[in-house]
Amino acid sequence: MSSLFPNIRKKLARNAEFANVCYALPAGVGVFQVLVKDYQLIVDLTTKICDCRRWQLTGIPCYHAISCLRHERIPPESVLPNCYPLDAYNNAYAYSIWPCKDKSEWEKVDAPQVLPPIYEKRVGRPPKARKKLPHEVPGKNGTRLSKHGVTIHCSHCSKGGHNSAGCNLKKMGMSAEEAKALVATTQATLQR
Repeated sequence: MSSLFPNIRKKLARNAEFANVCYALPAGVGVFQVLVKDYQLIVDLTTKICDCRRWQLTGIPCYHAISCLRHERIPPESVLPNCYPLDAYNNAYAYSIWPCKDKSEWEKVDAPQVLPPIYEKRVGRPPKARKKLPHEVPGKNGTRLSKHGVTIHCSHCSKGGHNSAGCNLKKMGMSAEEAKALVATTQATLQR
């Protein structure tokens, strides 16, 4: 196959690097079960299909497919579509694109005039951002999930429902060890 685009060559090299962590198990003629960390995928070399769908979408074999191609000793460049070599690009753009004539020389066509859609101004101030869901809270680095439903615990007495600023045992002058021991004994007596 003739030379490839540099970015396609880089993608193939990157996928070949990631293919080192894949383990391909042959399951039939051209069909493989690829194990990657804690999940598995099915790759079919004859129809050029992988469960991750990257191979079907781009035409460039994904790293799961490259691990199977290595098992079969097939170079990954040989399964690329015919649109990726430089020759195909040069053939597609070898011809000149003729410029359009002046607008005054255009042919008159008996067709309805295409107009832009009618704009209707809505009442009120337009919204600045999308409407947030109830569990989304704006943070300093964008949206974050709220702590709705999470019970906070005091760092002084380890009891739930309040923090150390509102701890009654701390206000009474108890140390953290005494407060934790008192809470532990009261919880043990309640469980009995």
